[in-house]
Amino acid sequence: LLLDTLKASAPARIVNVSSAAHAGMMGASAEVDFDDLNYEKREYNATAAYNQSKLANLLHAKELAKQLEGTSVSTFSVHPGWIRSNLVEGAFAKFMQNVVMRPFSGMLGTMDWFEGAQTTLHCLLDDDAPKNSGAFYSQNSILYQNKEDKAGAWPMKSPNPVVHDGTTAKKLYEVSIELVGLAKKA
Repeated sequence: LLLDTLKASAPARIVNVSSAAHAGMMGASAEVDFDDLNYEKREYNATAAYNQSKLANLLHAKELAKQLEGTSVSTFSVHPGWIRSNLVEGAFAKFMQNVVMRPFSGMLGTMDWFEGAQTTLHCLLDDDAPKNSGAFYSQNSILYQNKEDKAGAWPMKSPNPVVHDGTTAKKLYEVSIELVGLAKKA
């Protein structure tokens, strides 16, 4: 609903906050199940659902970049890193994160809010970022299985092959437009 306004305001940028989990984590793969996007037919798995949603963020940015080519509106997806925040409250108590784990945070790759904001700020402010519209940016990717993929980069090639599948990105975009009621009626 904001695309016309963004085009009229160009140059403009859109940042989708994703995660390294788009490549899979904690034994759950990251894939888009078009037959059951909302886990209505299969048993719900919170990790797999999270991974799928983060993969969807990357696919959305890629497809939107393709659709916005030539408009001076750029899109990005970012993995801010593992940030010390209240996001983990569902997994374990704040005391564990903020007191027990804090001395080990550097080794675990966790960051404070300022460090975590840098990837998003880079995509919003860097003069060269629009040259990579649709790209994925990450400072680090400690969740990746392959050692060479863990370093992070701006922009970064995702190790998940689904991210590079334009057909899947387009299909997910079209299905999403239908699900939110924005599909044009014939």
